[in-house]
Amino acid sequence: MLEIRSKTDILIPFNRIGDEGWETKTLLIIQAIAANWNRKLPKALSTEEIIELENRLGTTLPEGLKMFYQTFGIADISETLQGLSEIGWIKDIWAGVPQYAPNFTESEQAILPHLVSFSDYLGNGNMFCFHRETKAIYYYDHDSKPYLSKIFDTVDDYIKGCLIFAQSDLFTDVAQEMVDTWTEEIVSEILGANTVKKWRY
Repeated sequence: MLEIRSKTDILIPFNRIGDEGWETKTLLIIQAIAANWNRKLPKALSTEEIIELENRLGTTLPEGLKMFYQTFGIADISETLQGLSEIGWIKDIWAGVPQYAPNFTESEQAILPHLVSFSDYLGNGNMFCFHRETKAIYYYDHDSKPYLSKIFDTVDDYIKGCLIFAQSDLFTDVAQEMVDTWTEEIVSEILGANTVKKWRY
């Protein structure tokens, strides 16, 4: 069982999904999260399920996301990865009620048709999306501008950051506030303080 007593106990699961050893470290974290919250591990998604999803969307998933799903399924990574039926084009949220759409800027309107949501952040309406062509990750902030921000070059960075932050719940013999500080320091070093500020605050 993964237990965090010092900053050096915090695992960085991978640089990129698919790296040597990425499955072992990622599994340790996912198992610890599941045990901490008394939840079962989900089943890995099959190739057929991935193909069916891509056919429905009319675009391919980022390779890292596809590999993660095929290895760990819709796993708990401390943020809410959407179920297969929930993954979809973010523009469709306002398809029937355009009057309720945010007042997107012209540049945001140009990006909007290309974004597919796959994570509902903390269930608060903010979402992470991938760009159909570049596969970059954009953050949709439903109540503050900018509404759409490119936040990661790859989905690998998003999942990696989530898995590091998730370890703050695995504290033992140390205050959680201290572990929160350690995880934020590590993610800031890897992904940048400005990225963490936009994402978490």
